[in-house]
Amino acid sequence: MTGIAVIGTGYWGKNHVRTYSELLSEGLIDKVVICDINEKRAKELGELFRIDYITDYRKILNDPTINGVSIVTPSPTHFHLAKELMEAGKDVLVEKPMTMDIAQAEELVKVAESTGRILMVGHIFRHHPAVKELKQRIDLGELGSIRIMLGNRFSFGAPRKDMGVIYALGIHEVDIFCYLVNKEMPLSILADTRCSLQDDIEETAMIAMDFGDTTGYAFESWIMPAYGKHRDLVVVGSEKVAKIDYLKPQELHIFDMRIAEQDIQDNVIFSVENEGSYTIPIPYAEPLKEELCHFIECIASRQEPISSGTIGMRAVRMAEAALMSAKEGKKVLF
Repeated sequence: MTGIAVIGTGYWGKNHVRTYSELLSEGLIDKVVICDINEKRAKELGELFRIDYITDYRKILNDPTINGVSIVTPSPTHFHLAKELMEAGKDVLVEKPMTMDIAQAEELVKVAESTGRILMVGHIFRHHPAVKELKQRIDLGELGSIRIMLGNRFSFGAPRKDMGVIYALGIHEVDIFCYLVNKEMPLSILADTRCSLQDDIEETAMIAMDFGDTTGYAFESWIMPAYGKHRDLVVVGSEKVAKIDYLKPQELHIFDMRIAEQDIQDNVIFSVENEGSYTIPIPYAEPLKEELCHFIECIASRQEPISSGTIGMRAVRMAEAALMSAKEGKKVLF
């Protein structure tokens, strides 16, 4: 029997509840419980999906029918909730960022190791169908050697008060860049931020990550109205270029283009080879559902998640480094 609890029923927590209710109806799990200190919200969601609800997470600690817990609460609460739940014998999926402090992230990894619990972090784009397709093609060498990765996340709206764009958005890029080029960490991070609306809460950030032969660039902003909601990734290889629109998980665009070099009498001549572009259709799969199914598989098999606690800890370390780089105006070396 696999029982799941969801702590937190805000905007993203509701999506966890909805998806787990689908998995419950499909027979992939046996029980779902909602937990939120806001009883009205928990009750409404429970009635909508016909799921039991509670308002005190401590009831989960000694409930033998609950194996795994999704923690979808505000980031400052992640540490103590994840620690207490793992120490009570529960496997945990904690939303990103796993913490906003590297020391706390490191301690959660140690707690997972000492208790033998699954610690998974919600780096959802590792479960995005187009990202998985791109990753396979990079690993097969189809794009050649990777030269540049560029990630853009733009929108226009009121900024958050608990964190800026680096922790809210850029943490996706720093993780995905490492994932695509099979690196634990970059050699260095250089970042620049702007806090024009609130002190110490950046609403725009540029992040550059040096991987040696590859450089990753991330541009994050909440005050960019020209593009609407915009989320994309471009990967430039020596043989081909790939582009993902994150809002279209069923497509991967390939540009069969490269810059060719020819040595003529000790002079290097560059030319562009363009053989056109095409779109690779990808079967639809909801990234969140893929992520939660993976969590359930890890609970059953005890395998390490592809977005493990260690992965989440590295993302926190890189986010902290980006903020430090912006503050000090220089590269942070790893």
